Amino acid sequence: MKKTLLSSLLPLLILNCTHKKENVQQVNKENPNLLMSIPLKYLADYPAIKDSSLFIRNLQQAFNLHVHESPAQQESEKIMAFKKVKIYGSDEEYYFIEYDWKTGSNAEYPWKNQLLLTQEGKLVKKLSAARYQFVSIFPKQNPHLLTTLVTGHGNGGHEIYRLTADSLEDIYGGDVRTYDAHEDNKVYEPHELQLKIKDYNNDGFNDIAFVGKLVLIQRRTPDGFWYNNTTIDGREIKYSVDNPYKKIPVEYIFLYDQKTGHFKPKGDYREKYKIDE
Repeated sequence: MKKTLLSSLLPLLILNCTHKKENVQQVNKENPNLLMSIPLKYLADYPAIKDSSLFIRNLQQAFNLHVHESPAQQESEKIMAFKKVKIYGSDEEYYFIEYDWKTGSNAEYPWKNQLLLTQEGKLVKKLSAARYQFVSIFPKQNPHLLTTLVTGHGNGGHEIYRLTADSLEDIYGGDVRTYDAHEDNKVYEPHELQLKIKDYNNDGFNDIAFVGKLVLIQRRTPDGFWYNNTTIDGREIKYSVDNPYKKIPVEYIFLYDQKTGHFKPKGDYREKYKIDE
């Protein structure tokens, strides 16, 4: 009698434990980055999304995506990417999802989230980049994830990620602006400096650089005062993006450090590109 009762209860216990394993959202003790999970049924239909609204609601709930929604946002929100990727540092495949809600306040810009998930649906990293790209820096290796971070005012920079033990690690050590569309006293041309991959120091490993032009739309006096108009031969000249004072080629080089696996600046670019009169 006891054996019969135990044999009937065992399948129910296994089923209940399996259900809890899929739905309980806990911090992974080995890796605190793996915070929450999306129920596997939403990933099982890959690469299709049968109900995008339901898929989005589930993403918001599972990963605490703080979106101050309005009717306009709900009408235009969209899953822009849902794909499997490999990233430098691991041969495992991961799900990469980009959710774009199109509009919002400047404080929320760029109104996008990118999510990297394990095959089990665990969250590796939540990003909020204006643009992303998978770039091959080292030959015959998986690509790195390049993200472009931009504020609502048009200032920003980059991050470059590799995988390290199921964590995304930013290996770009650049403390320099590499995106500038803010028309205060200068901008970049193009607004997002272009990534260049090259072995600059001939050590057998590729390095990176961000290249473009620094466009001065104002002039600056030796004591630090910016001004946007001047008089030359009796003519008043007003500087702007269409009529800049000067364009300066820039190239921010970051060398690959074999010991740390990070890219480090070749020089002090704040000193190199001083623009005092």
